[in-house]
Amino acid sequence: MSRISRRRFLAASMAGSAAATLTLTKGALGAAILEGYPDGMGVLVDMTRCIGCRSCEAACNKEQNLPAPEIPFDDPAAFDHSYHAGQKRRTTESAYTVVNRYEIKGQAQPVYRKIQCNHCNEPACLTSCFVNAYKKTKEGAVMFNDKVCVGCRTCMVACPFNIPAYSYSSAFNPVVKKCVFCHETRLKKGLPPACVEIWHIRCIYVIYNWDLE
Repeated sequence: MSRISRRRFLAASMAGSAAATLTLTKGALGAAILEGYPDGMGVLVDMTRCIGCRSCEAACNKEQNLPAPEIPFDDPAAFDHSYHAGQKRRTTESAYTVVNRYEIKGQAQPVYRKIQCNHCNEPACLTSCFVNAYKKTKEGAVMFNDKVCVGCRTCMVACPFNIPAYSYSSAFNPVVKKCVFCHETRLKKGLPPACVEIWHIRCIYVIYNWDLE
């Protein structure tokens, strides 16, 4: 039985790894070519400037006619609540946008994070829905049609950001709820979403012609 030296083995291994990397990179680059949405709009959130005022939550609540929260928007006690085995707040059927606070060890000031639907260019919720309840509009919004939804909740599993929320409170009409990007009331009219317009310290910016190319 022939033996191979350690040096030759390592050299062959490195060569094989390099070839595999080049092949995967070439395929990945090809897969990343998207047509994009030239008339779409995107939102950039600068969380380094967020102070946790929750104004975006209040604006979203008012614009979408959502029920008032148990904890008022100006009460910082909301940041201390946790759900589902200690997890931070998440979007629900009555809160399309939430802001969470995170205490960082060794850092004097906390970090805040705004959570809502990202309105992806390639939405996992859309591709996972077998009844086509989701659609991506030319304005950039990922919309949900509750008229054709069958309640399978596959979109909730598919979304990597844990955004779509199920209306468990309704026994006769339980549907999926999430941020609609203010599509009908603002986006179609060329106006920015309510959460963007309300931020007086300019943490959220609207980006036109949202395109990955």
